[in-house]
Amino acid sequence: MKILLISQNFYPEIGSGANRFKDLYQQLSRVYDVDMLTTDPSYPNMKMYNDEKYWDDEGLNASDNIIRIPMKNNKQSKNLYIRSLYYLELAYKVRYFIKRYQKEYDVIYVTSPNIFVPWATFFGHKQNDSVLKVLDVRDLWPDSVKEIDKIKIDRIYPLLKYLERLMYKKADKIVINNEGFRAHISEQQPEKPILYLPNSFNADEIAFCEAGNDFQVIYTGNIGLAQSYDQLLEVANRLEDEKVDFNIIGYGAHAHSFKEYIQENNFKYVRVFDEKTREECLELIRQHNVQLSLLKQSEVFMNVLPGKVIDGIGSGIPVVTNLGGYTNTLINNNAVGIAIEKASTEEIVDAIIKIRDDHAIEARYRENSRDLLKKEFIWENNIRKLSRFIEMGNEHSSV
Repeated sequence: MKILLISQNFYPEIGSGANRFKDLYQQLSRVYDVDMLTTDPSYPNMKMYNDEKYWDDEGLNASDNIIRIPMKNNKQSKNLYIRSLYYLELAYKVRYFIKRYQKEYDVIYVTSPNIFVPWATFFGHKQNDSVLKVLDVRDLWPDSVKEIDKIKIDRIYPLLKYLERLMYKKADKIVINNEGFRAHISEQQPEKPILYLPNSFNADEIAFCEAGNDFQVIYTGNIGLAQSYDQLLEVANRLEDEKVDFNIIGYGAHAHSFKEYIQENNFKYVRVFDEKTREECLELIRQHNVQLSLLKQSEVFMNVLPGKVIDGIGSGIPVVTNLGGYTNTLINNNAVGIAIEKASTEEIVDAIIKIRDDHAIEARYRENSRDLLKKEFIWENNIRKLSRFIEMGNEHSSV
């Protein structure tokens, strides 16, 4: 079986989207003939990938099966017009590739977001009916975009919702990285086969550290438009007052201003670090006592499963978050941390202090995290579910 994976984000980029498709590519390539269609690394910026430390996988560096689309426009431009041109250019080039080469593949597996790529894959040209089209949903778009204050799409929102429904309809099968997405998609396509496939850990990434005497909290990942920036600042101030060490490895739209705020106010217990590789991040996470995850308090963002939550669980440390939905249930029912939907800053800090002051609770959360990792978040196990899901062809199924 020959498979084409399509994702804008891919190795050596940082972030859960790139990590997910790196893992999918490597795991599936052990069984199938797999090509990866992507772009040159540019998230969160292109310059950082001049550093060879991000190109740390010689097998991927030498692979002839990774096809990188050359782009003329700049995705990171602050000019919305130029960024729009980037996405249109990418969509056009993906569409051209599919039109020319789709007959070579048995499965085309494409991810959303970026939403333009699935549209280019599924819409506007004659499809090869023998190709199984799989849509990997990592975000409920356009609802997530509508929730970002700086992006106004009210006038075209009905059109975008129509295109969302059409995208689900065009896909033969759908993979979700969050069980909370199932109801939303099934409401629009009741008979569509859906597989829950969370972001996970490779077996060689699994390692644990014992809890240290110096209690530390860590936040890793995007500080962008979907994250609760103001609340993150409030938590930082409160933890500074409580003399709790708080380390942030951040990137994204608000990362620079967050770092400036911490430096200008001479924080002693709060430290901000530049971007790091996944291996460096995991090594740091293991040395902490709590992984913090905060998102904007809206219905859409409260029901996602961020990569940093899984990174905390997979590293064997408790997670504290303001999330609701499936993630809230996952954390609380498995006792791997404290999740309080739409939690106030006081509630977040109180949860952190509770873990700090009760070693027995922290030890229980740590043990439960290791058990949950083995049960649900190991790629070598989960990839077998994906293989069965794909190989069942076009029969209706829900896993």
